[in-house]
Formats: sequence, C-alpha cells, structure tokens
Amino acid sequence: MKERYEELKKFGNILLNYNEILLFYPDYFKTKIELQNESFISKEHIDRVFEENYKSSILYDRLVKLAMDKEEIYEFMKHNKDLKYASLKSIFDKLVESSINLCELIDYIGHYPTTYPVPKEEEKNLKMEELLEKYDITIRYYLGDIGEVQIISNDVVRIIDKLNENLEMINIVKGKVEGNEWLFTRQLSDIEREKVTNEIINDIESFPLSSYQKQNKSLREEEKKYLRLQYGKNVI
Repeated sequence: MKERYEELKKFGNILLNYNEILLFYPDYFKTKIELQNESFISKEHIDRVFEENYKSSILYDRLVKLAMDKEEIYEFMKHNKDLKYASLKSIFDKLVESSINLCELIDYIGHYPTTYPVPKEEEKNLKMEELLEKYDITIRYYLGDIGEVQIISNDVVRIIDKLNENLEMINIVKGKVEGNEWLFTRQLSDIEREKVTNEIINDIESFPLSSYQKQNKSLREEEKKYLRLQYGKNVI
C-alpha cells in the first residue's frame, strides 16, 4: 500500500473506491484516540521548573551583567517564559485539533453513505461535510459505474499528507518542551513571537489546494450543477 500510495502522488486524477482511503491510513482510529489522550505539559510544572532554575541560566547572568535590577530580571524572564509557553501550547492544541479532524474525515470518507444520487440529510455529518466543501473534496457516483462511490486520488493524498505533516510537528513541539532550555532563552521580541505564532497556526489551518482551487474554481460546485441538471434543483 505504501508503494501504491507513492504512485498516487504522481497521478492526481486516479479514481479510487471511497473506502480505499482506510487502506492507505489504516491507523486512523488508533491515531485519533492517541490524539484525544494527548495533553501539553502543564503550566504548573513549567512554573516550578522556572522558579527552581532561572537564576542558574545563561540569560539571567547576561541580564545581571547589564546591571538590571534582580526583580526586574525576574519579571522579564517570567514574562518571556509565560509568552513562550502560551505560544507553544496554542500551536500544540491547534495541531491536535486539526489532526483529530483529519482522522475523523478519513473515517467519514471511508464509510461514506452510498445513497444515490446524494446522501440523505440524516446520513450526513455536517462538520465533515463542511470540511469536504472547504477542501473541495469530492465523493460521488461516476458515470458508467453506478453503485460505486469513488474519490479522486489527489484528495486522498492531500488528507493523508496533511495529517502526517501535523503529526510530525506535534512530535517536534513535544520534543522541544522535554528539556528546560527553551524556558531560559529569548530569540524573538513579543511582537515577533506573536507574528510567528499566528503564521504557524494559519499554516496548520490551511490545507493543500485541489487542482480546481488552484484555478479559483471548485469541482464540488461543478458537480452540484451537474446533479441539479440531472435530478432537479433541490437535489443538493
């Protein structure tokens, strides 16, 4: 399946049975449960480590040499620690949220209702349908193959690649907070940190564009027009 998945990356318009996405990412449910059990390092632990170690840090010595008042140094370093913690936690939480959504999307697509020509309202998961709409992901019957619901290979690749990217970033963030060094360094100003944090979160929330979206179009909208012509304007 790994070899076949690599082939899908080369050819974006291969038609696959909708449930094949489960074969390309069989651990979707296990991954979802693991993500739901993830928790960021506690603020209480971070605060305790900071109080015990800040005076022995290189940053503290550097600020002492600048003749800063010790209380001022403490407040400055405490503020820096709190800001970095908030930044990393917001990134971590967004990564976990996005990844859970993608696991649920894999599950939803892999068990998509096969009601012809479109699912009934009570069969739909509205949250997942919103993601399908947002990402321009199509799941439908194809001409000449009535009875089979299919998905385009590029849609499968976009979902799985984005999920794998998120999971890698989660491990990077977890690795960063395993040690204590990050608590006692300052590479960015408050404004720069806020900007970088927002950029990372925006990147997490973004999703690879479909070939139609790259042309400022929507394949889903084209399919809706086709369905309305065939089955009436109220079909979808």
